[in-house]
Amino acid sequence: MLKNRNKIFIFIILVFISSCQKVEILDPIVFDYNQFTKVSINAEKKNTIILYEPKFVEPFIDHSLENSPILYFNNWTKNNIQTFGTKNYFEINVIDASVKKTEIPNIDSKKYEEKTIFLYEVNYLVEFVIYDDSNFKLASAIVEANRTTTSGKYISLIEVERIIDDMIYKCLKDFSNKSKDLIKDHMNQYIL
Repeated sequence: MLKNRNKIFIFIILVFISSCQKVEILDPIVFDYNQFTKVSINAEKKNTIILYEPKFVEPFIDHSLENSPILYFNNWTKNNIQTFGTKNYFEINVIDASVKKTEIPNIDSKKYEEKTIFLYEVNYLVEFVIYDDSNFKLASAIVEANRTTTSGKYISLIEVERIIDDMIYKCLKDFSNKSKDLIKDHMNQYIL
């Protein structure tokens, strides 16, 4: 009887030890704005106007994020859009900076995989406008960038936040490159 108890006790300890797994610690996504392209505009002042208002209905989730896409965008404009000169006025109108989360069927699922997954989508839509001192529009460019990614339905909140931050980072990098190209095309005489 005592021998059986010891065997059961050893079995329980072995099961407990084998069930312990190393916890994976995910590093947060670091937004290094030096990795993005820089734009120098011949203007005395720069102003960012946020026309986008977060929507508090599904599928929009940007209002519930710890760091919203608009926060990253504002940091990007502070670090990567420089103004120089003594005349003109550069305006940045943020029309959209949303993140959506939609539940979709997992068409590639295997037998024991989840049948539904989440689709995340981030979208940036911004208008760049340069005015002269008389408030006459000299040039403008509209830039849009979006990215999507998917994740499993049952993942940790930390992993969800990391997936969204990574998607925002990549979208902002795409947006930065498109902005430089379109500003170069439409405002060539006002850039350095």
